[in-house]
Amino acid sequence: MDNRNGMLHIATTHTQAKYFLPEPISKFREKYPGIKIYIEQSSPGNLINLLHHHKADIAVCTEKMDEDEKLMIKPCYQWHHIAVVPKGHPLIDKDITLERLATFPILTYSKGFTGRSNIERAFDNAGIELDITLAAADSDVIKTYVRLGFGVGIIAGTSYEPDIDSDLVALDLAHLIPPSTTKFAYLKQSYLPSYARYFVEQLQTSSVKTGVNSPANYSATLVLN
Repeated sequence: MDNRNGMLHIATTHTQAKYFLPEPISKFREKYPGIKIYIEQSSPGNLINLLHHHKADIAVCTEKMDEDEKLMIKPCYQWHHIAVVPKGHPLIDKDITLERLATFPILTYSKGFTGRSNIERAFDNAGIELDITLAAADSDVIKTYVRLGFGVGIIAGTSYEPDIDSDLVALDLAHLIPPSTTKFAYLKQSYLPSYARYFVEQLQTSSVKTGVNSPANYSATLVLN
């Protein structure tokens, strides 16, 4: 009965909701068209709280998925950051280093969002000060201000859309910033109906099918160093 008229509550961030979840949710909808889907977008720090307060069945995000004995936490897919710049930008001409990046104003994610900790860690380990002039939780906001000339955007590689972002050049940063892993979690003691377990399976297989962790998928304008 729950497979015909149940509800699935997904807690996640903007980046995952827009760039990763459409495929697994589409697959889910094909198999369970009668299930209502609710997507709760929030900060990574609040996603776990939503699980503990039974306001979400499954949480999907990159940051703040720390060890929690009450949660089942599993890796979903791995991805890298890229730099996005307008065409003709000086960074395109030579190999990118952290030192070169640091000479430009940086636009990237707010603390606690979408691998921000890995960005900071890379610069800290190199002893280079990171000048972040604009921080946002939304990849689209960052790209908007890159277009306005505010600086160099550092975003998730999966956030680059070739058709929409053809005016920007994506520069691979896999050799400079450690990879990030998006995970999903649910309460160990919670009962997951069969349709929710099917969705979990899609979270683990969609990344393999789409190759979201492959730099080659960013676009034809991706510059690999």
